[in-house]
Amino acid sequence: MSNVLKVSPLEREGGEQFLSFLNGDGVRHVFTIYDLKHDRDKTRVWIAREDNEISGYLFEFDRRIIHTHGTVESVARLMRHIDLKEPTLVIEPHHLPVVETFFEPVEPTDAASKGRITTYLVMKANGKSFKPLIRHKVKKLGAEDLKRVSESFGEEWAERINNTIKRGVAYGAYEGDTLASTATTSEMLDRIALIRGVFTVPKFRGKGLATSAVSALVQEIIALDKDAVLWVAEDNFSARRVYEKLGFQRTENILLGFKARRL
Repeated sequence: MSNVLKVSPLEREGGEQFLSFLNGDGVRHVFTIYDLKHDRDKTRVWIAREDNEISGYLFEFDRRIIHTHGTVESVARLMRHIDLKEPTLVIEPHHLPVVETFFEPVEPTDAASKGRITTYLVMKANGKSFKPLIRHKVKKLGAEDLKRVSESFGEEWAERINNTIKRGVAYGAYEGDTLASTATTSEMLDRIALIRGVFTVPKFRGKGLATSAVSALVQEIIALDKDAVLWVAEDNFSARRVYEKLGFQRTENILLGFKARRL
C-alpha cells in the first residue's frame, strides 16, 4: 500500500519538527533557516509529509523567490501552491522536469551562466582548509564607510551594505584610497555564515582585490567558530579558481537558479 502524501502550510503544523529537519543539513537549508528566524513576515512555507515524516518543502520569500527541496513526488504536489507569475526559482537538479511543467526558465540568476539556468556549486571553507591571501589594504566596513561605498558602487549597493552591517559583516578591499571590492555575509547561523555580495569595480578587476576581501571576511567568520559557505556559478570559472585557491571545497549540494515565467 502506497504512503499517503500530505501537504500543509507551516502555520498549521508545529514548527519544531521542521526546524529539526532543516538543521540536519544547515548548508543546504541556510536561507530557509535564516529567513524564518529574521524575516518571518516575508516567508511562506508548505511542507510535504509521508507517514508524518517530512519528504519535502516549498519556501517562498518576499513574493519573489521560491526554493524547493525534497523528493520529486513532494515537489510535484508543492508546486501547485505557487501563485506567482514570474518568480525566481532555486531548485534541486532532479526537480527540473517537474518544475518545467509549471514554469518556463527565462533567464539565469548569474550572468556568467550559459543558457537560461544557472548551476550553483555550494562550497565550504573552515579553519582546516582555509588559506587566506591578502595583498591589499582591507577594512571591516561600518556606517562611516557608506559614503565611500556609494561613491564606488552606487546608492543601491550602499543601502545593501548598510543592511548587511546591521545583521552581519562586510569587508572592503582598497586600490590606493579607492574602495574597489566588497565581500559580505548577512546570513549567519550558529555554525555557518553564507558569503554573498562579492563584487569588484570593473576597472579594478583582475588584481586580486576580491581575493583579499573574501580572505578578510572568512578570517572573521572562522574566528567566530563558523564555517564559511558560498554559492558559485559552475560557469564562473574565474570565481571558482579564486575560491578553490582560498581552500573552499565543494559540498555535495548542487542547486539550479533561474528567473521563470508561468506556463
